[in-house]
Amino acid sequence: MKLPEFKEINRKDFLFFSLMVFLSVALILVQVNIWTGDYSYWSLKDLKEEIKEKEDLTQELESKNLLLEQEKNRLSSGRNAIEGLARSELGFIKPGETFYKFKSEQIKNKEIDLSNLKQDQ
Repeated sequence: MKLPEFKEINRKDFLFFSLMVFLSVALILVQVNIWTGDYSYWSLKDLKEEIKEKEDLTQELESKNLLLEQEKNRLSSGRNAIEGLARSELGFIKPGETFYKFKSEQIKNKEIDLSNLKQDQ
């Protein structure tokens, strides 16, 4: 069996092959960075989902702000609005008025159940 003959490698061929190896390694590193780096293609999907969540949150906050603005305008419209809010939210009553508070059916049923439990013990 005859062994292949190796040619002598001249300086131009060595520079060419070393440049090709360097460029190949650089291309591979750039591709790896594109697909797996901090600003990669896969991170783009996560960023788009985060933007969608932020837009939804912004829309929700804008609707809440609109409701608060409407309530502010309603309350600044007059004394009756403030008085109505104080009565419903804080339970204020005028002097000379009698305030009655009725319990709901669910609360009555719970109180009856609790009293039955205490008597059984």
